[in-house]
Amino acid sequence: MKQLGVLCIGGMQSHQENHAAAFHQDSRSRVVAVADEQDIDQRRRSLNVRLAEHYGVQYIDGVEAALAMPEVDIVSMCAEVERRERVAIACAKAGKILYLDKPLAANAEHALAIATAVSETNAITQMYSFVNTPWAKAAKKCVVSGRVGNLLAVHADIQFAKGPGGMAQEGPARRETSEPTAFTFAGSKREFFDLGVYPIGLCLWLVDAEPVEVFGVTGNYFFDQHVRNDTEDFGAVTMRFGNGVVATATGGRIGWHSHPAGGSHRITVVGDLGTERFDAWEPRIEVYSNIDPVKLPEPHPEDPMGMWRSTQQAAGIPRKTIFKPLADETSWYRDDITAFLDCLEQGREPVMTAARALGPSKVISAAYRSAASGRPESI
Repeated sequence: MKQLGVLCIGGMQSHQENHAAAFHQDSRSRVVAVADEQDIDQRRRSLNVRLAEHYGVQYIDGVEAALAMPEVDIVSMCAEVERRERVAIACAKAGKILYLDKPLAANAEHALAIATAVSETNAITQMYSFVNTPWAKAAKKCVVSGRVGNLLAVHADIQFAKGPGGMAQEGPARRETSEPTAFTFAGSKREFFDLGVYPIGLCLWLVDAEPVEVFGVTGNYFFDQHVRNDTEDFGAVTMRFGNGVVATATGGRIGWHSHPAGGSHRITVVGDLGTERFDAWEPRIEVYSNIDPVKLPEPHPEDPMGMWRSTQQAAGIPRKTIFKPLADETSWYRDDITAFLDCLEQGREPVMTAARALGPSKVISAAYRSAASGRPESI
């Protein structure tokens, strides 16, 4: 396979920091340019330019001009959620291979538009997810093998232990918006939307069926920034499938000190012959000592939640040392892009295509409607 040229749409302080690094580290691909829409704000443009400078490539104002470059084979698309539908469709119509940030789009309607455009152009796609992590693949192998018998239920937890928690003030329970239109704010994001896509995607992949009914709950538990921005920091959802299987998922952001590693990342599968759990941090050794506990530095002014690798490094956020997994430490971004390039090289369809990624978007949209109404919602 020839070395594939990667166009990065979106720059620093987005998941592009990690996606671009993974493409750069694989000998089968290289970053050839960074681009974005012309009418983005100056802050976003500056962050994009910084990524281009980091890789020594040009920054292009205008997606169409960048897509016309003959050296572009793959588009790594990390436009903000509010613009994701428009940009992804333009990339699909240009006939490019697409590596898409998660979630696929702002809502189920936009996600369907992307999936439809991809289908019409036969574009090869993959959305970033956790299906290529070793512990998720082990769960899938367990389900497929029949080791636990007939599948009855799945539960998945994905929480990120980032940010100075413990600041949310007690007050009236937050009322959810049935159809959110804004997702990213200074100092916070809609965390059930942004992180719930991981466990929901895992549940749909493991059950391998479409849910018919969803019940969702969202709230504010950890961060004052989320309270002030009227965004949830945590959420949970129950999914009922037509084949009788039920699945539950939790997703959100918890405080940095709330977990000895990066947060709870685990799957439980229940069958009529038994139950098994798969955890990102197991098997492990736990190390404790009488040294003073690590303290968080002052939050980065541009990123108080510590969401991005660049701002984590700039702020000096320390590495946690309590959990020592016995297996090789996983680099999840790199693993996912390695799997993507493997599919391209071997002519296989990726697992989390845009068509499959439509499922989590549909569940998330229904879960927001349910959280707002207090009732189960159909898909």
